[in-house]
Amino acid sequence: MSLKLPLYLLLLFGTAGLVGQVPPADVNTVFPAGQMISGGNFTGTAWVERLLVVDDEQRPVAVGNVTFAPKARSNWHHHPAGQSLLALDGLGYYQERGGPVRLLRKGETVQCPPGVEHWHGAANSQWFVQLAMTKEHPDGRVIWGEPVTEEEYHQGIAVERATTDSLQTINDRYRHIATVASLTTLGELERLQAALGDALDAGLTVNECKEVLVHLYAYTGFPRSIQGLRTLMAAVEDRQSRGIQDETGPEAGEVNDSVSRYERGRATLEELIGRPVEGRSDYGDFAPVIDVFLKEHLFADIFGRDVLSYHEREIATISALSSLDGVAPMLRGHLGIALNLGITAEQLSEVLRQIDYTAGPAAAGAAREVLREVVGL
Repeated sequence: MSLKLPLYLLLLFGTAGLVGQVPPADVNTVFPAGQMISGGNFTGTAWVERLLVVDDEQRPVAVGNVTFAPKARSNWHHHPAGQSLLALDGLGYYQERGGPVRLLRKGETVQCPPGVEHWHGAANSQWFVQLAMTKEHPDGRVIWGEPVTEEEYHQGIAVERATTDSLQTINDRYRHIATVASLTTLGELERLQAALGDALDAGLTVNECKEVLVHLYAYTGFPRSIQGLRTLMAAVEDRQSRGIQDETGPEAGEVNDSVSRYERGRATLEELIGRPVEGRSDYGDFAPVIDVFLKEHLFADIFGRDVLSYHEREIATISALSSLDGVAPMLRGHLGIALNLGITAEQLSEVLRQIDYTAGPAAAGAAREVLREVVGL
């Protein structure tokens, strides 16, 4: 065995130029992430680390580590001498031409047969790290084909949805709701449009995304909410132009109006906090009308809509408040509500990891401090 560090492996991946960027620190690349791949043979962002070449008298084997960002994937391609893949972390997709998409989890392997066209890459919402071992051949190590289309890639998303357990599905929904809520709060509309596309890919319906944006006006104001809705309209239109038909989903159901809105709101609030509501808050005493608005509109009208669950509305609320300055008391209250509803501290920590990505380490760090106070750590 010998160590070689020329452009040997770069030819394997067909890279034209490399940029010195790295994946986020919390992605376990096992080996160094290496350098970003650029060129026309990948969709999305991926990194390659050239490890070594295993000498063989007939066919040396190039070994490299490849890290895919969510949704990133190779073009269709084949290897004249075949290839072996070992999944090191995250979740990936692998498909041979004419066959079903296979999910790749940590520790799973693939033998890519010689001459069989295939593609591989990261799942819709997760990073993927793989070790690739490719034999030399007189015709080359890799023969590249056309990009994987959105329609072809969505076959992998469908397989993932069908095989992922319910807990992971819930956590994925929370993650997408958190990202959409935070970016809406911040007014980061370009990033929001991409995040809405990811949420739709992950299985949220158009009406569920719409409801997150409507819900947020109570916490971020009409301007942010309306701009979010316009961004969703643009995202759906763009996806339709690319042949992606998203599920609209059910509309909100009828509300029981046999009880006054104020009493309905009070009952909803008591269910959320897990105890009777006695009297008004200090600010409610100071401005009684705000108590009426909160009970009648926020907790009766908005929380009473059944497109989203209480759990999902709290994830959206917490994500918005975590992205704002100076609202720690409100964040503390809603974190308490989330825990009362059965959302775990671990799930909330995952939500705050998204805030790290959307609003930055300072905002996420401040929210984590509040969470630690609430759970008593």
